[in-house]
Amino acid sequence: MLVKQYTYQLAKRGKWICPQCGHKTFVCYVDSNNNVLNEGVGKCDRANNCAYHYPPRQYFDDNKGVLNAMQSRRPSRPTYRPQPPHVYIDPRMFKQYAVATMSHRNNLVDFLKPRFDEESVNQRVKDYYIGTSKQFGGGSTVFFQVDRYGKIHRGKIMQYNPRNGKRVKEPYPKFTTVHKVENLGDSLPPECLFGEHLLKKNPIITVAIVESEKTAIIADLVFGDCLTLACGGCGKLTRSMCEPLRGRDVILFPDNGKYEEWSEKGKNLRSLFGRLRISSIMEHNAVNPGDDIGDLILQRFPTWAVDLIPLDLELIDL
Repeated sequence: MLVKQYTYQLAKRGKWICPQCGHKTFVCYVDSNNNVLNEGVGKCDRANNCAYHYPPRQYFDDNKGVLNAMQSRRPSRPTYRPQPPHVYIDPRMFKQYAVATMSHRNNLVDFLKPRFDEESVNQRVKDYYIGTSKQFGGGSTVFFQVDRYGKIHRGKIMQYNPRNGKRVKEPYPKFTTVHKVENLGDSLPPECLFGEHLLKKNPIITVAIVESEKTAIIADLVFGDCLTLACGGCGKLTRSMCEPLRGRDVILFPDNGKYEEWSEKGKNLRSLFGRLRISSIMEHNAVNPGDDIGDLILQRFPTWAVDLIPLDLELIDL
């Protein structure tokens, strides 16, 4: 292969000592720039008395390492492929989904209104920028991730049963995104906390973190002196996502069965926060595996039908 890349020929000038007969009758092979390949690769002029001939092809076969070195003589430049810029959701598109919630049915909102104060539900819809989509048969909920600077990172679209508030998983996918529905491409911005944009309006208040967006809405309806945000999944409670909470007092509300995992995550994130506590209430009061604080609130309603639930729900400092 290399011989085809580099053409070698016997030098037209100069003689070397022949490695076989010892006479100065040896002609080396040189490349197109007259560079000697190796002082032992060549041909002796004493055709009758010596006839030594060591061609480049044989040399490369005998010296694989040299071949590799020659192939890497001109190191290839790494191909630079710039990453496409993140595509944030256009505010005009975002507004269309948000306005639809006021004029079209939204199954999750329809479920919440009879169970809580309707005015409070409408306020949470407005505060958290809840949108409505025609996906999954219509009436689906759009949870927008808006950061503290107002950039709209993503819009997660889910369908809910208006009678029991459970997520509808069949025959539809678990969820889709505004990026996919609107063909915005695959260059999605990193995820941020659901409700992060509310931190600016509430600079001092304690922050509660739950997994699901629906639970954040339900908990915020009943928690007193607290702002509830959602990370979107157990594994998404990361340092980068929690960075906007630096210096804040934070309470973690893990789902049933996730207490130990979130305790470890909390200990690793502890330096970010002013004070960090975790609730073990789901470990002792959950009805079903995987239930969260939102499920417990709905199960206890109207037992907890008071204006606000005090935040003394089995909290432990980390």
